[in-house]
Amino acid sequence: MKTVVGLAGLKFEIMEEPDNQALQLGREFGNRGQCNPTYFTVGNLVKHLVELRDGAGIPTERIIREYAFVTAGGCGPCRMGMYATEYRKALRDSGFEGFRVLLFTRSGDVQDVLMDGLKLTNTDLLRFFFAIMVGDALNSINIKRRPFEETPGSVDAQVKEARALVQEGISQGRWIRGMWQARKILRSMKLKREKRPVVHIMGEFWAKTTDGEGNYHLFRFIEKEGGVVSNETLTDWLLHQIWRARWIASRKRTGRIWSGTEVQLLVLEKLIKFFFLGIGSLLGEKLHLSNHGELATLAKEHFDLHVDGGEDHMEVAHHIHIAKNRLADLIVSVKPFTCLSSSGVSDGVQNKISNLYPQVEFIAVETNGDGAANFYSRIQMGLQKVSAQFR
Repeated sequence: MKTVVGLAGLKFEIMEEPDNQALQLGREFGNRGQCNPTYFTVGNLVKHLVELRDGAGIPTERIIREYAFVTAGGCGPCRMGMYATEYRKALRDSGFEGFRVLLFTRSGDVQDVLMDGLKLTNTDLLRFFFAIMVGDALNSINIKRRPFEETPGSVDAQVKEARALVQEGISQGRWIRGMWQARKILRSMKLKREKRPVVHIMGEFWAKTTDGEGNYHLFRFIEKEGGVVSNETLTDWLLHQIWRARWIASRKRTGRIWSGTEVQLLVLEKLIKFFFLGIGSLLGEKLHLSNHGELATLAKEHFDLHVDGGEDHMEVAHHIHIAKNRLADLIVSVKPFTCLSSSGVSDGVQNKISNLYPQVEFIAVETNGDGAANFYSRIQMGLQKVSAQFR
């Protein structure tokens, strides 16, 4: 385990990607009936603390006193709102009662969007967002180029090297230099260009962004089956939260003059977009971000914008946007088993959207930590439908 000093001088330990061992620990110490991101993330925290205690030999009392876990809170209609309770139950039952779980939420007001409860300055927040954007950019480059590598594993290795250069540059206060050095590594990649079906991944936040056993290594499976993944970034999700906060603030406005909250959020949105696209330019890659006002306009005829839970209207909006502009050949909406927001709400609308925009194939798949064979079969069926034109 690696400890680094980062935001606001705080020390961070980098946790491993949640795996099936974490899933089993989550099921052991968690309540029944939770979705598997809960089990994966809760179990991963327990696994990490057990490794600190049993592997590193740190006494339990010291772990409880000196460590804390910061996580995102949730929306009311979704099980994500129960995450904090699940963490505390599992910690108590696994012998770490009293361990601190710090929560920031996404309910839509400016204090939550700016994470005011963490007592971070505006500079700290910009650095926090900057780190997310750099990670998003490198991850997107990796996913975009990996299917075309001449030597298996070469893109992963070169992106890892580029990431280390960027990290070193940021730690030394020379982040532009670090990115420029990383750019040279990324531009040296040997790629073969060939036509492949583009598969856009959307769905529940954790399931669509993780790249491991939590979604059956979905990205790499699609690549192995001959597709190219179009991924959604954490930066885009942050912009959606800012859009929602602005939308709520605008509805509270009594006149035409914008409130201070709206102005503050607009500035934050512009800064994030400027830095993200600038990061892409420095790394030699053209990156894209959604226009969330446009997405809301596309979705509002089919999905009530007041519904605030999970991905809100984004799945429906992205489906329409992608189909209208033929940005992908197949859309895969991935979510945990019985995800309340995605399976229970969005998927109820997607059948109509598929009928209105049949030019893009759409499938919805669920994960539950096991049952990979059925999951892979659904993906293969979707790919077979769109791959004929590429043979």
